[in-house]
Amino acid sequence: MMAKLIYYIFRISVAVYTLLSGYVFLRKPAGGGDERLFISDLQLIQSEGWWAAIEKGISIPYMLLSYPLTWITEPHIALRTVNILLFGGLLVYFYRRLQIKQWNFYALLLFFFSTVGYFMAGTNDTLFIVSLVIFMVETYGLLNDDSKKTSLAWWGIGLILAFFTRELISVYLPVVLLSILFLWKHKRGRLKTLMIPMLLLLLGLGVNTPSFKAGHGVSYDQKLPPEGITSTWAQRQYLAQMLVNEGKLANYNHPNWKQTDAYLKDNGEGSLPKTVMSGVLYDPGLTLKEFFKDFVYSITYGSRQLGLILPTLLILAMIGLYRIRRFSKDFYVPWSLLMMVGIFSLIIISFVELRWLAPVFMVSIFYFYTLSEQRKIPKLLVLANYAFMALLSWYGMYGLIGKL
Repeated sequence: MMAKLIYYIFRISVAVYTLLSGYVFLRKPAGGGDERLFISDLQLIQSEGWWAAIEKGISIPYMLLSYPLTWITEPHIALRTVNILLFGGLLVYFYRRLQIKQWNFYALLLFFFSTVGYFMAGTNDTLFIVSLVIFMVETYGLLNDDSKKTSLAWWGIGLILAFFTRELISVYLPVVLLSILFLWKHKRGRLKTLMIPMLLLLLGLGVNTPSFKAGHGVSYDQKLPPEGITSTWAQRQYLAQMLVNEGKLANYNHPNWKQTDAYLKDNGEGSLPKTVMSGVLYDPGLTLKEFFKDFVYSITYGSRQLGLILPTLLILAMIGLYRIRRFSKDFYVPWSLLMMVGIFSLIIISFVELRWLAPVFMVSIFYFYTLSEQRKIPKLLVLANYAFMALLSWYGMYGLIGKL
């Protein structure tokens, strides 16, 4: 009886939370944050054509989905509409393909959707997240002999779409390699089902011809500094953390581009690392210090988005590492989660944006729910998570009401 009451309170809380967050986020003015970049990319396609836009650098899959809608609506509405449809499509994928029919699972996903908000912004984050979620869920299904609901075709399509959507796929390479290694070790999937993904890969490479000819490689959206600026994003982020540590800048903020250029002029070109990877080795002491800070930050604020799911899976990952006697596929999702939280905590010297972790966060929701249905997680913990998320929903609504 108590369990049913908690379920009902959780579902109702999330339903109200979703409606309120949708009302608040979708009414935001156009062009906030990274959205202005994708609006400008759509406008570039309209004014100069696809060849010039791809040559400059755009997220081709996201633009292909969004551009037709600009014929009937404003660019920012087109971008946001595509993302809502993509998220809805992911729910359909879980319902129709994986045959998940329980309301609690979709309430967990909608809680995440409502809390983070970026699924309702006009950026390519949603397409990248949805693609990688499908890739990882298909990997999990193949490893667990669920061949009726998973296949290498969906697995490959998800991976290739993610590859052509965001350059961030390079950071997720360890998870991709872990997935391939597990599938190869356990001989899962039939290679002939990769025909469609291979055709999609060839099509994607062909569409990228303007970018290849310009010497830019695969076309990705270009979040470039203003004209006349010589510093890089990595240098701006690195300087941000230095200023935060010196008490000269509030946490989770960046100096402007001119301040970064001025710092380089005063202290020399080598005073700030030019790339993310060079920043890791630039000051090992600072890197180690920021790693632990970012790791704790990711767990703390990640739990605001996932409830008790995040600490539970990280504990499972640690147990898996401690008890490991063989390369166990049972820990594929917890290890992927731990790996990505660790990688971002290591390479990002300023602060981790949790949207970068969204693919493994959403797969963690799927994995936690699957384990709970298999009764591999104590029911008391599952109920505690639902109760905690209900409270977080009301806390989130309180914050959103202040923005009305």
